[in-house]
Amino acid sequence: MATIEFQKNISLATLTTFKIGGPAEYFIRVTNLNELKDAFIKAKEMNKPTFILGGGSNLLASDRGFEGVIIKMQTQEFQVENHNSYFRIICDGGVLLSRVLALSLEIGATGLEWATGIPGTIGGATFGNSGAYGHSISEVVEKVIAFDPIALEPKEFSQKECSFDYRESVFKKNGFIITSVYLNLEKNEKGDSKEIVLDYIKERKNKIPPYPSAGCVFKNIPINRASSETLAKIPEEKIKGGKIPVGYLIDQCGLRGERIGDAQISPMHANFIVNLGKATAQDVYQLINLCKTKVQEKFSISLEEEIRYLGNFQN
Repeated sequence: MATIEFQKNISLATLTTFKIGGPAEYFIRVTNLNELKDAFIKAKEMNKPTFILGGGSNLLASDRGFEGVIIKMQTQEFQVENHNSYFRIICDGGVLLSRVLALSLEIGATGLEWATGIPGTIGGATFGNSGAYGHSISEVVEKVIAFDPIALEPKEFSQKECSFDYRESVFKKNGFIITSVYLNLEKNEKGDSKEIVLDYIKERKNKIPPYPSAGCVFKNIPINRASSETLAKIPEEKIKGGKIPVGYLIDQCGLRGERIGDAQISPMHANFIVNLGKATAQDVYQLINLCKTKVQEKFSISLEEEIRYLGNFQN
């Protein structure tokens, strides 16, 4: 077994895009499969739970931190294969999504333009089937290699076996850790990818708040999950791609700009909760529950978080 060292009491606020969270009892950065394996063996020997951290986006860490081992994926390798009509990009799970997008523009590939401005890693994006503008990562994933923390060995998942759905994948259920992702991106014959990206940058500038956040807090609502009474309350032009935008629902409840402590429902986009400086996880958690309560009362819709929770949130 390689000599891997766990650090103690590392602040989760420094490791998440929300800039919120107490200490991780133990913390380790892993750069390859052997280190990942060793981290799990050591955590098991210590009888400690583990949590895999990518870019730290889409995550709300408890003020009390996490009693266990945080394993941060620092794997950064990728390679490009040039095929007749497409490029295959093979990325380690820890590669930033923004880096893969930049690479795709460089080589003349199309299929990731929607990822403009989305933080986090390719592993995290695949785990949560990230998407925007009616597209998602599942459209370009060929296969995934993931590590089984019980058998301590990698396993291959075809695109179908990933069971992608709206902001869902099999990895949310099976506990496997994504170590590499194979992407197939078509060659861009039109050469318009950079213009599309620039348009998205302009659009996001007006919609994405300039404060630390975890991205969209809630999943948008597929219309087949809403009753006819609920749909009757929502103007048709507000429904995008067969989904009701949660930002609109929260806005209609008069919650845009609402504050608890230094956490605020963003005035720019009501599906974002931002950290104005010294927000606590509890402040954010209370705002999340306020949104859920008010939207349920007004629209009879149960909101489901897109962000994940880390640590204890019970008083």
